[in-house]
Amino acid sequence: IARSISGFHLNKNSKIEQIAISGKKVSFDVSADGFIKLDLTQHLANSLTDPIELIFDYSLSLPIADDSQETLFISGADFFYPQSESKSETTGRLTFQLTVHSPASLRAVSQGEKLKDFLEDKNRTVVWKEENPQEEILLVADQYHVFSEHHGLITLYAYLRDDDKALAERYFSATRTYLDLYSRLFAPYPYKKFALVENSQQTGYGMPSFTLLGSRVIRFPFILHTSYPHEILHNWFGNGVYIDSNSGNWAEGLTTYLADHLLPEQKGKGDRYRFQQLIKYSSYVNATNDFPLVEFKGRDSMASQAVGYGKTLMVLHMLRVEVGDALFLESLRDFYNRNQFQLAGFNDLQISFERVSKRDLKDFFNQWTERKGAPQLKLSSASHSKQNGEHLLALEIRQTQSDLVFKMKLPIAVWLKDREKPVLKNIDLAQRKHTFALPLSSQPLKVILDPYHEVFRWLNPGEVPPSIGQTYGAETQTAILRATDGSSDVLKGYHHFAKSLGKSLSDNLKTQPPAGSLWVFGKDNKFSDQLKIQLNRYGVKMGEQGVALDHKIFPWENHSFIFTLNRPDSNRDTVTGDTVTWLIASSAESIPGLIRKLPHYGKYGYLVFQGSVPDNVAKGRWPSSGAGLHHIFKKGAYSLPSQTPLIKP
Repeated sequence: IARSISGFHLNKNSKIEQIAISGKKVSFDVSADGFIKLDLTQHLANSLTDPIELIFDYSLSLPIADDSQETLFISGADFFYPQSESKSETTGRLTFQLTVHSPASLRAVSQGEKLKDFLEDKNRTVVWKEENPQEEILLVADQYHVFSEHHGLITLYAYLRDDDKALAERYFSATRTYLDLYSRLFAPYPYKKFALVENSQQTGYGMPSFTLLGSRVIRFPFILHTSYPHEILHNWFGNGVYIDSNSGNWAEGLTTYLADHLLPEQKGKGDRYRFQQLIKYSSYVNATNDFPLVEFKGRDSMASQAVGYGKTLMVLHMLRVEVGDALFLESLRDFYNRNQFQLAGFNDLQISFERVSKRDLKDFFNQWTERKGAPQLKLSSASHSKQNGEHLLALEIRQTQSDLVFKMKLPIAVWLKDREKPVLKNIDLAQRKHTFALPLSSQPLKVILDPYHEVFRWLNPGEVPPSIGQTYGAETQTAILRATDGSSDVLKGYHHFAKSLGKSLSDNLKTQPPAGSLWVFGKDNKFSDQLKIQLNRYGVKMGEQGVALDHKIFPWENHSFIFTLNRPDSNRDTVTGDTVTWLIASSAESIPGLIRKLPHYGKYGYLVFQGSVPDNVAKGRWPSSGAGLHHIFKKGAYSLPSQTPLIKP
């Protein structure tokens, strides 16, 4: 063992036969927090420099029955093997060979290569060996049906709770595709196997050489080309290069960019995916919950996801725009090769990008990873003139955020009279107010800032169509409740919903509700007339029999409706920038399900659910105006060409 290790902790339920150092039996203690503790400083002389051998001879029974319906998952946090204490950040990693004895019906999975798997006297023995340095040992066990095949030198497994060969084949096909893709992009796959492992709990974990996905999750068809490649890619970034938690979790944003974002980008929809990340940030993040990327540890809220996943994704995209596609990929290869099976942070990403691009990127990384916040942009003015036969487009762009000014490369698109496709330019911004004149070959028809949503920024109110995520994410949200509304059971359900939100007020209040977003309930409420005006503009009609929406009529009976709209101003038919979510439940029985499900539909402006479960039967987003970022000199139909993806499909 490494001499920088000062001791070990072990699960308090372990039955110790003996602990020996270099063949000599030693004593151990039970710590105040209940762990079995071996203090090496008591047994080793300070002058000792030769390697030593440490043997723990113990047994530990794991709490799983032969007929259990739950998947067993244990990790280093369970201390089922000795956990080292050390001031060094490298000595905590380990290689191992793990032998598991279990009832015959159970199949156990861990990292690395499966050396043995056999039955003897109604018991099963399986041996896993991992030679790459690991941060911990993981163990999963259940009554699995095991499917396998080979892909080159890699063994593919599917550990499923049901005998479903067709499902295993679908995952094998996807696994081959993404292992080949990422091996080609970065480096050969670093492990000897990859396994899809089903979990009775609805998880989505990426582990070294396997992924642990929930039993419902793995049967969603879209998972194969969204979450699944994300988890496979973690074997390079996150489980191939480890996350230095002291300098920020970069891996989730990187894998999201190169998996969840890459696949839509290959279909010409990368700009839409990035726009959704900006919507999430603008909806869920505010001054009280924002933080810099170097402080991101992991997702524990919609706000932390919007920063740790979404902002990191956008920063990587801006870095790609900054250095170009080829150098972007080469820099990531360098980052992987230099840091394989070591801890790495944003500073290590910076080192690789500077090394490959031969550019000083200190200001870029300091601004986007060590500062919180984002710029907010506004096209203050745009004018056209013609001088000496040359057309000039004069623009004034402002950064309107209260925070310090950001430096950035801002893309713009300009449509010209004699061209079908727009002229695309990048402008370097570094001031609160930036004015410049752009020479053009002919008369400009329209100009738009950030046409493909490539800059991380706060969206302007007009850009963000109202969505339920904005109401959930508002710094202040208030529920407005009627004294009576239909059946008393439904009213009680509304009050139960309001309690889950926090602050609530009666709708007979004499003054306007506090600033922020609102929740209102039932067909008739204080805001219903004004909200119906907005719904009419979107083509939604409320009638006696039901709601006309998406060219269908949904009856009031057995249907629940949720509309998120701009909060009406107190005196005029305008909006304040806040949102109001209007919930009309079909029954009291449907409300608990709505409380549980609605947070997962954050990007939608309207939702329809059926029944008491309830089941979603319609959903959609309101159109976006792009207000504040464009100027139209002449009305017309203007379209953007598709962008070239980072990797062609």
